[in-house]
Amino acid sequence: MKGILPVYCRTMGYVVLLLSVFVPLFMFMFGMINDSNLLFTKASIKLLIWFSLFMIFLAKVKDENEKISRIRIKAICYAIYLLGIYYIVMLVRGVYNGNLEEADNSIAIVYMVFNVICLEFGVQKSQVDRLFKK
Repeated sequence: MKGILPVYCRTMGYVVLLLSVFVPLFMFMFGMINDSNLLFTKASIKLLIWFSLFMIFLAKVKDENEKISRIRIKAICYAIYLLGIYYIVMLVRGVYNGNLEEADNSIAIVYMVFNVICLEFGVQKSQVDRLFKK
C-alpha cells in the first residue's frame, strides 16, 4: 500500500494531532468548555485525532519504495490484531466490573467491517483483473 497523500501531510498530521490534544486543555483552563458544548467539543476532538492519524499513516515518505508499502501493510495487520485484543480485554473488564458501557464502543466493530469489505473487494478485483488479462 503506497502513500496517497503528499509528503507534507505527514508533518501537518502531527501538527493537527498536537493541536487536537493541547488546545482543549487551554480551552478548559480559560473556561471555554462548559456543559452545553462538552459533547460537541469531545466529538470534534475525536474527529480531529482520527483525521490527523490517517493523514500521518497515508502520507508518502521521502524516497518511498516497495519496502515502505510492505511496512504499511504490516502496520495495518498489527493494528487489527491489537484492536481485537484491546476489544476483548475491554469486554472482559466490563463484565468483571459490571459496566459493559466501557466496552460498548462500536467503532472497533465498524473498523473491522470496513477492513473485511475492503479485503473482499480487493480479492474480487484481483480475480476479475486476472480473468480479463488472460
